[in-house]
Amino acid sequence: MSMEPGQIGTRRAYTGRIINLDVDTVRFPDGSQGEMEMVRHPGASAVVPFLSDPRGADPQLLLIKQYRYAAEVDCAELPGGVVDAGEAPLTAAKRELEEETGYLATDWRKIGQVYANPARQTNSIHIFLAHGLSAQSEQRLDATEEIVAELASIADIKAMIKQGTFSQSLHIASFYMSLEVINQAAQAPDDFNRL
Repeated sequence: MSMEPGQIGTRRAYTGRIINLDVDTVRFPDGSQGEMEMVRHPGASAVVPFLSDPRGADPQLLLIKQYRYAAEVDCAELPGGVVDAGEAPLTAAKRELEEETGYLATDWRKIGQVYANPARQTNSIHIFLAHGLSAQSEQRLDATEEIVAELASIADIKAMIKQGTFSQSLHIASFYMSLEVINQAAQAPDDFNRL
């Protein structure tokens, strides 16, 4: 009789402010057992924010640029961040867009969800396409954030990906997923407006 794969036990190795590290005893699909180091993270939301109509001739996106210590680089990326305990991913997306850029959006659509690394991490990223943007306030950054908001066209972002300056894999996936949604909307305009 085959047993289902899954967790047999767990022990906490580290408790952090955002992440926890656990060592799980697991049963693998072949029935064998072993230990896996697991990064537990609450997940995040990412926003693909179009300043102009995404179906237009040369739509502009609102990006952010910030220094990323782990990679030791300045990254152009999408606004976004951690989904707080009890918070809906869309609420987190709206909060992060306003905090990091000072902008609000009138139109939101969830376009997908991707996993950072399902082999060792529990978090996923909820991806939202936003448009109908308007500047509403100053940025409200965390003490450790230094973020600059900037505009970029689709062609600009594709060039940044090639140059390695827009290099977060989840943000690249989010960007290309948004382009697929926009291409589909060109063929079924009414579908684009459904949230």
